[in-house]
Amino acid sequence: QIMDKGVYENISNHPRCWALNHGYTHGLINVSEALRDSCNYFFYEVSRQMGIETLNSYAKQLGLGEKTGVELSGEVAGNLAGPESRAATGDTWWPGETLQAAIGQSEQQFTPIQMANYMATILNGGTRHRPHFLKQVVSYDYTQVIDECEPEVLNTMELRQSTIDAIKEGMRGVVTDDGTAASVFRNYPIAVGGKTGSAQTSSSKAKAAHGVFISFAPYDDPQIVVFAIVEHGGSGGNVAPIVRDIYDAYFGKQTDPAPVTQENTLIA
Repeated sequence: QIMDKGVYENISNHPRCWALNHGYTHGLINVSEALRDSCNYFFYEVSRQMGIETLNSYAKQLGLGEKTGVELSGEVAGNLAGPESRAATGDTWWPGETLQAAIGQSEQQFTPIQMANYMATILNGGTRHRPHFLKQVVSYDYTQVIDECEPEVLNTMELRQSTIDAIKEGMRGVVTDDGTAASVFRNYPIAVGGKTGSAQTSSSKAKAAHGVFISFAPYDDPQIVVFAIVEHGGSGGNVAPIVRDIYDAYFGKQTDPAPVTQENTLIA
């Protein structure tokens, strides 16, 4: 637990928790509550204690800033902010920058598929697989599997179940309680977990931030992770309805597909 005092005084520029702008602080808060409430102060302090080297060690194991190996000839790795990436430009990494990196700012650049795979890795206990766009190829009448992508493990890390549960609990609070996506998912028939985000962009400060939302379902036995981003969407709460529609399609149509008929099949 960490006491959110509103103004973080351990570095000279004194960053603030967003709640202070509304006249309050989050008080004594744990990681699940910090995820639910997007408490920057909590993650400032955790990252200061961890240091950028430890933070980025975990980030790399989870595939952030790394190519996933998906079937794209031009896949980009993005960027994991820290001394290693900064050294490429000959610039210095300052300790205070670790706080910004910890909340997804600084020079962090992650692709949507990295984010989805990162979430899946946490949920399955620490096994990171190579993602694929194609699951399988089946015959025209869906009776035979012609080709199928086999699971390929890229990395494994040990995650305590209590750690996974704490993350899930925080993400559950985002879509229930008074969380930032509760208005979209509070009465949803399938229990889900989620996290909203606002990715700021320096390209035009006059424009709203990119809205991002990452989610998984069902809560007790995750089958699917969805990451959605809307450029200049403002907030993750604005993006959450897109993810809900994807869940509607995924869980509402899990039946055997109808055979493709001659009339709607292109014959070469």
